[in-house]
Amino acid sequence: MLFRSHPINSYYSMKVYGQGHVIAHNAIAFFHDGLCISTHGIPDPDRKDWAVAIDIYNNDIYVTGDDFIEGDGGVHNIRIMRNRGFNAAHTGLSAQPIFGGPAYYIRNIVYNTPVALKFSNPAGVVVLHNTIVAENSTNQQVSNAHFANNLFMGTGRPGGVASLGGPTAYSTYDYDGFRPNPGVDQQYTWAGSPSTPLGAGGRGRGNMPSFKTLAEFAAATGQETHGVELDYDIFEKAAAPNPPPNSSVPGKPYEAADFDFRLKAGSRAIDAGVKIPNVNDGFSGRAPDLGAYEAGQPVPVYGPRGRTGTRPFYW
Repeated sequence: MLFRSHPINSYYSMKVYGQGHVIAHNAIAFFHDGLCISTHGIPDPDRKDWAVAIDIYNNDIYVTGDDFIEGDGGVHNIRIMRNRGFNAAHTGLSAQPIFGGPAYYIRNIVYNTPVALKFSNPAGVVVLHNTIVAENSTNQQVSNAHFANNLFMGTGRPGGVASLGGPTAYSTYDYDGFRPNPGVDQQYTWAGSPSTPLGAGGRGRGNMPSFKTLAEFAAATGQETHGVELDYDIFEKAAAPNPPPNSSVPGKPYEAADFDFRLKAGSRAIDAGVKIPNVNDGFSGRAPDLGAYEAGQPVPVYGPRGRTGTRPFYW
């Protein structure tokens, strides 16, 4: 295959603030950041200027110097859904921070990035049905978080696959699927604690307990009691980036057309989720499937509607 170099001369493809924006069905390549909400600091004193009711969906993003999508600076009803991102030098999806929420991250595909989620102390995030080929292991604490029906696929990096938790005792993490990294002793880190008083701020990073298996994590924390461990054989056609992504060493870009993240019949991700009204209504089988795609249902249209062919849009 011929690999072509392409400079990244622009900072971000689109950046919005205020209310009622819809960013949908765009093809985006070779920006530092893909799609962003303004991140200029705490919300403006006037509520009419807050970043609320913003929809970012069905976009196709390829090669970013930092993040695919940043919800940073959002306040209420930020909906980031059904987007696909391949090859980010830093992060797939960002919430740094969210000022109260809810901010929804639903049915996104993330592939080949060193960091799955840059969730730097946001409050009010809902993370559902995402397929993320990256470790969620940055030990960033999240308040009022609800994770369910996601796939977090370890890429073989020398660390654990997931760090979950935060200072609010009512956050929930369950019905997610994880691919542990081979040869790693401690796969799961708990950034909160069942004994942490509400609002006490959790424990320092040096005191976060880690666990070898998901079963041990669930027994100690009460979270992910329905979670499962699985591997890349759940997909029709997918594998980990090789070598694993590293923010300090550039790697080769991958093409979305070469992957098929639909789930194989009978795999551990099928019927392993939980029903969530208005999110996965109409699922087939005994229960919803894990990840971005429900088996037997059409794959979303990423990028411009009416585009024909499967080859990259940026050649």
